[in-house]
Amino acid sequence: MERLEDLISQYNYFLLDAYGVFWGSVKHGLFSGTKEAMKHLVSCQKTVGILSNSTQLASREKEKYAKHGLYEGVHYHFLLTSGEVTHEILSSKKLPFPTPQKKYYLFGTDHPRFTSPAILFQKTEYSRTENIHEADFIYIAIPHINGKDQETSSVFLKDVQATAKTELPVLCANPDRYAHEGSPPRLVVRQGTIAQLFQEEGSSVFFIGKPYIPIFERAMEFFPAQVLPHEVLMVGDTPETDIRGARQMKIASALVTQTGVMKELIGNEKLSFILNQLPETDRPDHFIPSLNLHEL
Repeated sequence: MERLEDLISQYNYFLLDAYGVFWGSVKHGLFSGTKEAMKHLVSCQKTVGILSNSTQLASREKEKYAKHGLYEGVHYHFLLTSGEVTHEILSSKKLPFPTPQKKYYLFGTDHPRFTSPAILFQKTEYSRTENIHEADFIYIAIPHINGKDQETSSVFLKDVQATAKTELPVLCANPDRYAHEGSPPRLVVRQGTIAQLFQEEGSSVFFIGKPYIPIFERAMEFFPAQVLPHEVLMVGDTPETDIRGARQMKIASALVTQTGVMKELIGNEKLSFILNQLPETDRPDHFIPSLNLHEL
């Protein structure tokens, strides 16, 4: 097990996942020591970017973090969300399926604790329809039931099966299958799990976000053009998105083990037992307890 301090001299460019790495939840806020660690990276002349599967626009996330004392230019240099990339794709009309009606159907409803996905469609040609037979595609909202996050996917299966019968393509802007939410934190179902259910019903799903290459390529545009993959370190808490995506981009990766999804996965098990269950595609180059300079 290494520490963040051990890795600073090895890399010049850092990509940080948000949820589970430095951010706990709306209730929890920033993890202890992470703000200081990010400021230290910047002071060491490292370029620090936040790469998140959040479906919020980047500007909204920046505002949220600023309320907790985390500032662009002080603690990080840029922030890119899956929501921002989704908005760019919608604005440029580069969806990989035909959209003659310019309408989408929302699977689910607005989550009471998060901004409505309608914000991603603002100033684009696409509008929401309540009639699924008028829609060109389905957009997956943050799943919940009556405002409550769910820990099992089975409660959504009937709705997925009924919706999938339309054979419409599905847009998933957050491939994360679970998020670490609540007080105390627990793993709750997110859009990636719903997308997986759609795939099992035969639907064609278009993913935006980690681990898929396009969002990493978009993030790399913030770095100088001459940056080499071995100079970049991705720090995340989810093997199947953060680590898999980094490996596909041939950049180095570090997995935090005492916060976020990994903390929940490990539970009472030994880290070695959990790691033995990971496929080769999801194995990181480094393990650190957390994004904290002094934690062992």
